[in-house]
Amino acid sequence: MMYNEQIQNESVPKGWRGRWMRRFGMDINMPLNKASAVPNWLTGKSIVFFFIAMFACWMAFGYVPAFDLWVVSAISVFLFFYGSMTMAKSWARTKEKKFIRNVFIAGLAIRLLWVLYCYFVFNPEYHGNSYGEAADVDWYMPFGKEVAQWLSGDSKLSFSRLIELNTVSIDDAGYPVWLGIVYWIVGVDNDVFVPFLLKCLFSAYCSICIYRIAKRHYDESVARMAAIFVCVNPNMIYWCGNMFKESEMVFLTFLSIDNFDRVLSSGQRFTFKNLLPGMLAAIGVFFFRSSLSLLIFLSVFAHIIMASQRVMSMGKKIIAGVLVTSVLLVAMGDRIRKQSEYLVETVQSDAQKTNMEWRAEREGGNSFAKYAGAAVFAPLIFTIPFPTFNQAESSQLLQMQLSGGSYIKNVLSFFVIMVMLMLLISGEWRRHVFILAYTVGYHVILVMSEFAQSGRFHMPVWPMLMLFAAYGIQIAKNNARLRKWFPIVLVAEVIISLGWNWFKLKGRGMI
Repeated sequence: MMYNEQIQNESVPKGWRGRWMRRFGMDINMPLNKASAVPNWLTGKSIVFFFIAMFACWMAFGYVPAFDLWVVSAISVFLFFYGSMTMAKSWARTKEKKFIRNVFIAGLAIRLLWVLYCYFVFNPEYHGNSYGEAADVDWYMPFGKEVAQWLSGDSKLSFSRLIELNTVSIDDAGYPVWLGIVYWIVGVDNDVFVPFLLKCLFSAYCSICIYRIAKRHYDESVARMAAIFVCVNPNMIYWCGNMFKESEMVFLTFLSIDNFDRVLSSGQRFTFKNLLPGMLAAIGVFFFRSSLSLLIFLSVFAHIIMASQRVMSMGKKIIAGVLVTSVLLVAMGDRIRKQSEYLVETVQSDAQKTNMEWRAEREGGNSFAKYAGAAVFAPLIFTIPFPTFNQAESSQLLQMQLSGGSYIKNVLSFFVIMVMLMLLISGEWRRHVFILAYTVGYHVILVMSEFAQSGRFHMPVWPMLMLFAAYGIQIAKNNARLRKWFPIVLVAEVIISLGWNWFKLKGRGMI
């Protein structure tokens, strides 16, 4: 029996929890609106307030970004809200297989158009190359070509020596090795365009993964909306046109989560064969970012320990725990121990404070950055980063181009936080421990890390946020009291955007 089937016909909790939920209209067990359409009240108001926020920042402070930067940002907001509404209505009556095919093809087509723009126009104009921002890419691509040379038998180095010379830690190796395999197959002359095409495929497939996860936990309407949100998500689209590792890493992450969730939540037998796909994908994630892989396995264990026995019987918990632990210890037990020790040391060493001080003191830095830290990031972590509408620094192309994506995350965080509170207060969280442990756990890691304010490091949790946002929107469709809060959220977003852009400009002495 799936989770969504177990939720039916249950009442609001008794006592203070029930009174609190009824007071604020947060009845998590109320029937969902079965229509998968994205509501007009979400679409129209969100688009209008985006332009209000953007123009308000320009009028208040000046420093208007280049035309193509803000146009891309505006198009991304229009595509997300209006595009998702149009797709949901157009595919409302399509059968499941056709819907999955449609959402994948649409996601792939949008990403391919973006890649063509980046490859032929944006990257050459702003970066002077076809692959985008250099940073780690200047190391990824040459390393990948060395791996391709080794695979061709033209390298005098052993593979272990090649890895040792080019990496600091093992989770640096996964992406360059993947690039090396691609270059070995297609040739180094296609060192950018073919990887871009593969990124489009991987990113578009995440829509299918989130559809399956959402359908197991909730219902078809939530699953369709979540899949469409991932399909048109501007932040996920963006990384398809850049040679960073985000698209591949997010794909492996949600391939793993989808396969683990299929076994944990759908009543399948807990056998090595059934658990193996999720384990292999999670081990693959380890070679891209070890802390992310560790979190996936910890989320599995959290589910095994804390999930309601109505969801997972004690016998199944024991079998799953033994199987996962055995494979984990054999495959990478020592690495996980070292990574756990590293995470603890990072927190204890106050690396976050040091990083913020460096950001404040570096050339072109923000003098206010030194005041930021876990205490500031924690209450905002589901919402940040905020949109950068003013061109505070010419090098911040990413922040300006993704201001639309940041705005979308800010707005939808209202529904995500609402659902989190509802699940906590109602006790329904025990039906969804695995996906909640991953979502909350990743945000905890971000809060304690040096990268809480970096949009790039929020990417591995974006699809899950789309799932919870879709669920929250479906609840709000039937609840006028919750819908009344949404315009207040949009007004607050305008005020916050003004404050954030003032912070960025004032900290650099520009106003």
